[in-house]
Amino acid sequence: MNYLNNFNFEDINFDDFHNYPSKIRKIIINDCSLLEIMLKKNMSNDRFLHSLEVAKLSKQLAIKHHVDPNKAYKAGLLHDVCKDLDHELLNDYLKYYDPDKLNNIYGAYHAWVAKYYLKEKLNFHDKDILNAIYNHTICLSRDKLSMVLYIADKREPLRNINDDILDIAYKDLYKAFEKVSWSVEKYIEEVKNERFIKNSI
Repeated sequence: MNYLNNFNFEDINFDDFHNYPSKIRKIIINDCSLLEIMLKKNMSNDRFLHSLEVAKLSKQLAIKHHVDPNKAYKAGLLHDVCKDLDHELLNDYLKYYDPDKLNNIYGAYHAWVAKYYLKEKLNFHDKDILNAIYNHTICLSRDKLSMVLYIADKREPLRNINDDILDIAYKDLYKAFEKVSWSVEKYIEEVKNERFIKNSI
């Protein structure tokens, strides 16, 4: 156990994760504050702040709707882990793991790739969280964690969207989900060359 005391958790990062002792890796995966340290080094500051807000809102909605709040917070933290990845790398992941998604809406690539990236980079295998992350841009899943993350991502405070979605979401998750889904579908329909939407959906 000596190596635990000597390990510098402030230096952790995605690229070195596989080199850490298994007990260290397990500690990091189960501690959101340590995941935050890694994420801050792996994404832009704006993306990191967005992820924190999504995590907080996901947790609040999860508590209200009897969803595991720790899973919701973790899903919020990790949902955009691939958002800043290079276009070619996103393509490479999809070619290898999920080729049916190629030439689809580009704004969702980072969500689909994250499922495989997290498994590969962090040996992360929580099916509920991975499913929610996979569906956080275009949500085809109707489990509560996926809906919580989907709504939180679209309505976290830094987006400055003033509507009634969150008021509805605290009372009726399904109704809020349908309203957000409709607005996303409308947005996609209105943008020309929908498969090349670059910015977040």
